[in-house]
Amino acid sequence: MRLHTERLILRDFQREDTATVLAYQSKAAYLEHYERPPPTEEEARAFVDMLCRWAEEEPRSKYQLAITLDGGRVIGTCGVRKAAPGDTVAEYGCELDPACWRHGYALEASRKLLTWSFDTLGLQKLFALTRPQNLSAIRLAEALGFHRVEDGRYELTCP
Repeated sequence: MRLHTERLILRDFQREDTATVLAYQSKAAYLEHYERPPPTEEEARAFVDMLCRWAEEEPRSKYQLAITLDGGRVIGTCGVRKAAPGDTVAEYGCELDPACWRHGYALEASRKLLTWSFDTLGLQKLFALTRPQNLSAIRLAEALGFHRVEDGRYELTCP
């Protein structure tokens, strides 16, 4: 699967993406938003393997795509994940390499994915979960049209 924006390509993960994911998920700025130590190489491999398996499922219910820049370099991921293929509600999530923060990439990638999700998957509602201290994630959710329904939970209804 591939989606294109002006500056980015969103595509299914490949197992070769593991080293890049491990590198950005190990950065101190990234880890500020998670209550865990940096991932091991084995944990990063398991994460990317899971995303690759999701892309191979039939019927598919989870679309967690690599955000790529500069000839295919992975700079993060964004996705929508339904609990079951026929669901009309899904969870949205996005993460970026801290080196790519504040360039509008998360907003650009997310807008493309959300539009595609509502138009193609028949979704009626998305929800996003974040820590109340993650102000950047909250600002992104709000810029995408999500509304706070409780601490750490935001929802977006099909436009």
